[in-house]
Amino acid sequence: MPGVKRASAITAVVLLAALQSGCTAGAPAANSGAPAARSLPTSLAGPPEWRTGDRWNFSWTSGTESGTKTLEIVGVREVNQVRYYVVRLGDTDYLTYYTRELHWAAAVRESRVEARMVPAQPSYLWPLEVGQTWAHQGTFEERNGKTSYSNRFRVVAVETVEVPAGRFDTLKVVRETDGRDFDEYWYAPAVRWHVLWKGRRANVEFEERLQSYDPAPRLIPSVGSDGPAR
Repeated sequence: MPGVKRASAITAVVLLAALQSGCTAGAPAANSGAPAARSLPTSLAGPPEWRTGDRWNFSWTSGTESGTKTLEIVGVREVNQVRYYVVRLGDTDYLTYYTRELHWAAAVRESRVEARMVPAQPSYLWPLEVGQTWAHQGTFEERNGKTSYSNRFRVVAVETVEVPAGRFDTLKVVRETDGRDFDEYWYAPAVRWHVLWKGRRANVEFEERLQSYDPAPRLIPSVGSDGPAR
């Protein structure tokens, strides 16, 4: 998404990459691949299991700009004895690294680390349950230097939301900072990630909505808070 420079270091770096990579506005993707909504408890025991081939298609708006993006799991890699999911943005060489708990760790391009958060940003804390709060003190490192961040998170409600991909039962999580930046995102176990995400970076507000979810084949159902086997 060209022209938007967001200073905060959260999983929103993926959205930033989409803006910078020149995504263009387009018609929503076909409504396919997403399972039907299901009744959601107020607590989810553990993180979902992502698998190579899982793919999410989102539409986004950021200020006056808009477009679409695709995020796909392309592998699992071990770095310093920590295993990370590797997520690719569209057909680019832009990769993001998430821990198994879905904590955002780094952005990599052409095998070089362009940005990272130390420690990784905990957008979710498991078990994920209504009323739960947590905090994160981290340092965002990039080529231009380092910036310290203080974030506060809370799971505020169980909500049913409707997006182009369908209707989903979700847990809503909010993030506050010491400045104007904020995030609201709705995690849906049925798609193993958020289906709706709203936020602000400096003076720019953005939003993304799930257009479709295409899971990798799963012959053995997962346990815990994971989505259904496909």
